[in-house]
Amino acid sequence: MADNLKQKAISGARWGFIENLSYMSVTFIVAFVLQRWFLTSHEFGLIGHLAIFIAVSISFIDSGFSSAIIKKPEPSAKDLSTAFVTNLVISLVFFALLQLAAPLVASYFEEPLLTKLLRVLSVVLIINAISIIQRVLLVKAVDFKSLTVCSVTASVVSGVIGIWMAFKGYGVWSLVGQQVSRQAVNTIMLWIVGHWRISFVFSVQSFRELFSYGSNVLFTGLLDTIFKNIYFPVIGKGFGTDILGQYTGAEKYSNVTSNNLSQVVQRVSFPVLSKVQDDIPRLRNSFRTILKVVMAVSVFVGFCLSALSYPFIIGLVGEQWGLSAHILSIVCLAGAFFPAHYLYQNILQVRGRMRLYLAMDILKKVLLTVSIVIGILCNNLEVLLWGMVAASVLTLAVYAVVTGRVIGYSPLSQIKDLLPMFLICVIVSLAVGVLCAVLIYLCRQSGWYNVTWTNLACCAVSAAAGLGLIWLSYRLWPRKEITEIKNLINFRRKDTRS
Repeated sequence: MADNLKQKAISGARWGFIENLSYMSVTFIVAFVLQRWFLTSHEFGLIGHLAIFIAVSISFIDSGFSSAIIKKPEPSAKDLSTAFVTNLVISLVFFALLQLAAPLVASYFEEPLLTKLLRVLSVVLIINAISIIQRVLLVKAVDFKSLTVCSVTASVVSGVIGIWMAFKGYGVWSLVGQQVSRQAVNTIMLWIVGHWRISFVFSVQSFRELFSYGSNVLFTGLLDTIFKNIYFPVIGKGFGTDILGQYTGAEKYSNVTSNNLSQVVQRVSFPVLSKVQDDIPRLRNSFRTILKVVMAVSVFVGFCLSALSYPFIIGLVGEQWGLSAHILSIVCLAGAFFPAHYLYQNILQVRGRMRLYLAMDILKKVLLTVSIVIGILCNNLEVLLWGMVAASVLTLAVYAVVTGRVIGYSPLSQIKDLLPMFLICVIVSLAVGVLCAVLIYLCRQSGWYNVTWTNLACCAVSAAAGLGLIWLSYRLWPRKEITEIKNLINFRRKDTRS
């Protein structure tokens, strides 16, 4: 039984990673095609205005019932049916609210087209509600393979639809078509692979049981959703639709790295740390190893992307996205520390310090709010973005202090452990940026400059050189963590074969 559970966990982690990577890859490719040849920053900005309204509505629709069903050992047929009916009713309510609020949203952002866009886009709320139970049951069964197949299929089909609509000249509606079709295809696929069938039964008792747990999840999830999307309305209202479109473009590329790595860290580190949760010395040592590796990877990727942001964006989607490149150079610095945030959160969860976990989560959002208010008062996009970086670093520092007390890992010890890797990554990132700039300069001087191929080729060469420098640094100054990671990989391979 234990071996079977372990195999499921390994398979789930592997397929979860494949799902994240596939979704991000398809999103990256579709965004590249649309930005490069078909759409402008204004059209991306229009959809950016609506992001927070759709995201918050979806958080309310779920109501935390998904987590409650996953947590419950044996959810009954009444539980599943009650959750389905509740989700569907709430989705219809929010659909109606967005239909009524659409003109107000359009008036607030001074974009008349938003009325029609929001009314059509809000259809995804109902489509999403129909598929929630099927998705939850697959997660509960650790069937991430089926989830991956559904998600990747939906991403590919919707990407093709979005590109086709843009090619036919539908403009911003191609983005709406992409989002609606993705949710529709994913829902159809989930119903094909899922085994649960609709039953319109509502139990007050089941509702109370599920909501008593789900309400807490709803509160924290709602806060996360709001703050993940808060920059869209702030930038859209304060700096205009075109600037928001530039930010949206930068955020998509930043998410390819920071979000994917954060999700992998959150998904994989929790079960690993949970196994040694009652043995503080082992827990501390395991956490140290994971933290060093996570920080090394995330800081290297984030800082290198920052250093290469301008030639990367200009080469990929054109000079009209120059502001997006500048925004990316700042945003990905904040994202470099996000995976570590999730790792620190996992330690608090593993140790059962949920009040402290919630307090830290609130503090994180307070710091972010302060940075946003300062940016708004200054009416300066640069200040707003650097405030995001400052909030990310301050959050990391507070987490280090609080979590260190929980497991006996002092901030000074953490600094000693992380500083060498951090300095290596920063120095290599600076070298990568300088090398890329020199290569582009030489190409310009020699007359071999092409906006697309020269920038992308120089980025590729510089990134490869950066990886080589990182490899060389660990060859010259080998560290215990690298050996442990190799052992872990070898163990997982053996375990998978068996």
